Amino acid sequence: MNILSVFKYLSLLLSVFFNTEGSILIESQESKTDDKQAIFNKISFTQDKSLDIWKMKQSHGGFHSKEWDEVKIIIDKSVSPFTASYHQLKDGAEIEYRTSCFRCHSGGPRMIRANYESKLAKLNLVEKAIILKWNLLIKSYGQVKIKENSPFKRKITLIKDKSLSHQILSLKSCKSCHFKGGARSKLTMSNLQTAKFLIKSKAMPPWPYSLEKKDLNIINEFIYGF
Repeated sequence: MNILSVFKYLSLLLSVFFNTEGSILIESQESKTDDKQAIFNKISFTQDKSLDIWKMKQSHGGFHSKEWDEVKIIIDKSVSPFTASYHQLKDGAEIEYRTSCFRCHSGGPRMIRANYESKLAKLNLVEKAIILKWNLLIKSYGQVKIKENSPFKRKITLIKDKSLSHQILSLKSCKSCHFKGGARSKLTMSNLQTAKFLIKSKAMPPWPYSLEKKDLNIINEFIYGF
């Protein structure tokens, strides 16, 4: 049994005990506004035959904002490897991307990193268990390929600068998961901002992996340019 199957079975086990219908409100541990204020997300998950449908409403204007962006990622599990299509909606209708989705989402939905210390978006034990279940499911997808979603001619493309996606970070500690056909997609310069956060917060590489000093020097050069 490979590691992806382990994630899948653990996710299914949690599904027996926890109903994942409805949405969960979190304060993002990772994302902040330009002026470093909290970003809030309402996340929901549904399934339709071979499709996993992830929806998220996001507020950049605080907990009580009346304006929430709505995004959706659809994972098609009828093909191998799975594919992901990216959608931004308003009143249920497809609209222009607000920004390049690929900057943060190179392989489908991201791990849900909630601020469990939030005073506004408090989470109970059941909600924390559901988030764990969702994260295990996301991990089980493995490498996910991009499925273009262009119902109209877009001004903002899914991948803003395709040349950046060819500049690959190739380290032994990263390639354990990030490689073609691996648990996650390759790491490229397109994912620069996300990589900065995950390395700085020590979320990556995950236990039991660690970075050697020479690897850290290469990463600093890759992300910071020195």
